[in-house]
Amino acid sequence: MDHVSAPTDDRRLVAGRYRLRSVLGSGSMGTVWSAYDEFLHRPVAVKEVRMPHGVPPARVTELRERTLREARAIAVLSHPNVVILHDVVREHDDPYVVMELLPSRSLAGLVRQAGRLTVAQAAAVGEAVAAALEAAHAAGITHRDVKPGNVLVADDGRIKLTDFGIARNVSEATMTHTGMMLGSPAFIAPEVATGGPVTYTADLWGLGATLFAATEGRPPYDADGDPLETVVSVVQGDVPRPSPGPLAPVIRGLMMKKPSERMSLAEVRRRLYPLLAEPRHLLFPPELFAESDVGRVRDDASATRVIPRVPALPAEPDGEVEADGALAADPGPLPFSTDRPSATPASAPPARSAPRSSGGTKSPAGLFSRLPRRHLDLLTDLAGTVADRRAVLLTVAAVLFVLTAVLGFALTRILAG
Repeated sequence: MDHVSAPTDDRRLVAGRYRLRSVLGSGSMGTVWSAYDEFLHRPVAVKEVRMPHGVPPARVTELRERTLREARAIAVLSHPNVVILHDVVREHDDPYVVMELLPSRSLAGLVRQAGRLTVAQAAAVGEAVAAALEAAHAAGITHRDVKPGNVLVADDGRIKLTDFGIARNVSEATMTHTGMMLGSPAFIAPEVATGGPVTYTADLWGLGATLFAATEGRPPYDADGDPLETVVSVVQGDVPRPSPGPLAPVIRGLMMKKPSERMSLAEVRRRLYPLLAEPRHLLFPPELFAESDVGRVRDDASATRVIPRVPALPAEPDGEVEADGALAADPGPLPFSTDRPSATPASAPPARSAPRSSGGTKSPAGLFSRLPRRHLDLLTDLAGTVADRRAVLLTVAAVLFVLTAVLGFALTRILAG
């Protein structure tokens, strides 16, 4: 996604109130404008949400309504470490989201420029994001895409979390039936990658992965390789270990494969508190803000991508995946196809598919047949492992059922005799 800041001649007035001035950023899911609220006389950021390509016309109205509902729900969230959502309006039936305009740089940009953060800087980022997530979870909101690209650092030291479920909800709704998903492969939680139910614990993993990147100067998983291979590594591989240091126990506690074992936000904040710098201490020197993120192509590590879902692990319960978001300095997800021009060989083994739903949904086998051979091999091996484990579990369940029935019958005869 390219970020630009040139003024535009198109000074449109949205909803009779918000004057669009210049483009802050643009992506396939929409455009973020620097704008002016002519009613309250203040600068704001306005996100023009676009419907993704390929959305059936019959669903466009439904998706627009869902976007408005999600934005209104998020607007109730007010916290010093969350970018404020001021308003959501319609213009020619399209949704526009009005947000706080925060002159800042993303954590991804700072890490790209400065490399590893100091312990005090990383602790300040972790504490701010944890506080923002606590407020969001208390309001019933799960972020689902915590990563360095969605953490904003202002030159006055303010740290804010952005990109709550607006544009991603639209994309997620259009992709659920195709076996695809939106996510940032290097920062995605394992349960999200498998298409399992998404709860607030996914944000704990994202916070841990963000702190990993801040302290190591690189994402926890390969950001430059194939997105599907990265996601399979997240699901099947070992969790990367951070370098020894004051934040290492926190990162390890957050990046646990099993969601229920992840460190709580309250414990994270308790452990980070002694590492924070003294009040009024200049954490981020001015030279870090001399270079702007404007005009840069968004780095691959923080890019939100369209990737096939990895088959769910046996331990994960069935459920629907919820959706995700976007705010001021980040115009939202940048979906792109991971398909390659090469055709799948006729001899390639078909990917195992889940039972067909009653809604006429395309089978995963038909979708995955368009993937490169190495993708099919990865998915087939994982699906075979899942099937074998399910067979063992079903056998054990059947044996237990028979034993219970026999013991019950024997007990009944004894009591009757």
